[in-house]
Amino acid sequence: MRQAEEAIKRICEMEAIFDQAQKLMEAPEKNKEEYLEYQGEIEKLAGYYESPKWKEDLALDEEGALPQDLKRGVLSEDGIYDLLDRNKEILEELKIDRTETGISFCGAETIDTGRLLLRAFRHEDAESMLRNWLSDEEVQSMYGEPVYTSLAQAKELIDRYIRQTSEGSAFRWEVIEKDSGECIGQASFFLVDKNNHFGEIEYCIARAFQGKGFATEATRAVIAYGFEKIGFHKVQICCRPSNRSSKRVIEKCGFTHEGTLRDYFFRNGGYEDRMFFSILKSEYNKHDKP
Repeated sequence: MRQAEEAIKRICEMEAIFDQAQKLMEAPEKNKEEYLEYQGEIEKLAGYYESPKWKEDLALDEEGALPQDLKRGVLSEDGIYDLLDRNKEILEELKIDRTETGISFCGAETIDTGRLLLRAFRHEDAESMLRNWLSDEEVQSMYGEPVYTSLAQAKELIDRYIRQTSEGSAFRWEVIEKDSGECIGQASFFLVDKNNHFGEIEYCIARAFQGKGFATEATRAVIAYGFEKIGFHKVQICCRPSNRSSKRVIEKCGFTHEGTLRDYFFRNGGYEDRMFFSILKSEYNKHDKP
């Protein structure tokens, strides 16, 4: 029941975007500024269509689990494809450079780094996540996350991660080691500022898989995705001075230290600083890609 309720809410939200986009496209005289402003919503629709949630919602509809009077144009593959194709044509007609539209809500597409697969979170990996890192207090505490002790809790977390990515408020990947097929951690832009065009990275790797360069490999892939696919102007990351392994990853990935907020965290009875690092798009283009 809860799954159907969430699907109905999601479909209604996407239908509203779909209808408004069609209205803008069909206007006899198109307002370039208005059309440009709506690109973020159209990108959100595209992200939904390319996410696992679209397939899940379509399956529920085919099972008859959704109300018969529900408007379901966004579940038409041809309908969304035609709308997105028409959007590209109109952007060209209006001579709108895609870089003008800000960041792209393209979802978390699968990234193959060689040893790892970074892919959108899915429920069937909940047990592997729980076994390898979600239940490990040492791993979770290093980036300020709680410990999860049950499959139900893990699946709720996955629901939240999927929802955040479909909404465009975050881009989240589970990290899969290809040799074992295990989910060994996560990497994400947990903070996305669509107005100022930057994202902030967080990551974690299970203790049994640390010391093999996986964190650096995953972080470099996320940086590249942020600049090349999402269109960020800046990618940033933070760490505590005591987290020396994370600081080494940050240095290997080419970040510049911007500054330090003193006594930012109160942990274990004492205060600790927060160090800020970043890479600008111009710096990413100038040097060897991470």
